[in-house]
Amino acid sequence: MKAFILTIGLTFAGMDMPTPEIKLPKDQWVALPQTHFCHATTGQAAPQLTHVQLKYDDQYLYVKFDCTQNPFVHQNTYNDHNTEMWNQEVFELFIAEGTATPTRYLELEINPNNALFVGWIDNPSGAPPANLEFVAHEKAQIGHQVCITKDAWAGQVQIPWVVLGGKKENFRLNFFRIISLKSHPEPNWKGTSADCAYLCWNSTLSGPTPRFHRPAAFGLLHLQ
Repeated sequence: MKAFILTIGLTFAGMDMPTPEIKLPKDQWVALPQTHFCHATTGQAAPQLTHVQLKYDDQYLYVKFDCTQNPFVHQNTYNDHNTEMWNQEVFELFIAEGTATPTRYLELEINPNNALFVGWIDNPSGAPPANLEFVAHEKAQIGHQVCITKDAWAGQVQIPWVVLGGKKENFRLNFFRIISLKSHPEPNWKGTSADCAYLCWNSTLSGPTPRFHRPAAFGLLHLQ
């Protein structure tokens, strides 16, 4: 089943932008119809396919993802939780309760090595974050798993509602993906806009420099 997606207008950075709105039935996996994430800089759809499915019950929000066309997936070297994994390839979820543009939200990242990053972001200005508060891996109790193939990777995260402050009716959220576009033989490589793609479910339209932390661009999730 596909998620029911509406589009409403929100204004950020002086522009009226369409914002996706998801209505998610309980206990049903639904697939986002957008299978091509968009570049953070321009909003142009990327050629790589990214499949995302959502489900929820009384205890958890579940997210499945499938990242295809990832030819350098085996070159990711971050293995420890709550490290600077965004320097390489990751799948990310930013989420906060309510319908207003959030000033504080949870950032969750997972990489092809099944390392997890969880932290609360304070971002009152909608610009670069003002503060990061890590959530210890043991405390978060987020289930996560990853499977890698030759040139793709897929995974699932199981997020307890308690981590998000409880199950609410409405959330703001966005999904992101970083893809390496060239070989990085050095183990401590760090991606740049010259050699990686920085993709969003709903583009942040950040201009020349890719930026994910623009909460006005978050979509809306309604639990039914």
